[in-house]
Amino acid sequence: MMAMLNQSHRLLFALLMAVLLNGCATTQYGNFIQNPSFDANQIMATDAAAQIVRLYPAASTQFTLGHPIKDAFGQTLIEKLRVAGFAVQEAAEPSIEQSLFAVPQPQEEQKAGIRLSYIVDQSDDLYHANLLIDDTRLSRAFIARAESVHPAGLWVKRE
Repeated sequence: MMAMLNQSHRLLFALLMAVLLNGCATTQYGNFIQNPSFDANQIMATDAAAQIVRLYPAASTQFTLGHPIKDAFGQTLIEKLRVAGFAVQEAAEPSIEQSLFAVPQPQEEQKAGIRLSYIVDQSDDLYHANLLIDDTRLSRAFIARAESVHPAGLWVKRE
């Protein structure tokens, strides 16, 4: 009886570790700037949308967001892309039950369109905007000065 109980504890521990390690291996998307100003988010998102407009044809491109939008950067980016003529499908916020018991979808059931995600973060007075468009990564640094942000370099494209 003790051996069976010990074996079930090992199995439960292994399952728990697998779930925890899976959470560590996934990339988190969104805006990670502490207390960003609304103007800073708008400036960076407007610049990001302008770069996407330069690279993709508006009327024939549909983007599918890879994560729920909860911040001003994402809301402004979606708005600017839609105004420019892009179709943007937003990701729904998963419920607790969906996140705990999610079943991977087969490829044919996944949403159509080009997958779009972003990571916005900060190091000191330098902000970083990273757009992930399918397998392409666009990055640009912005410097924060006097309640505003300004580009600190050119957009970098990595495929």
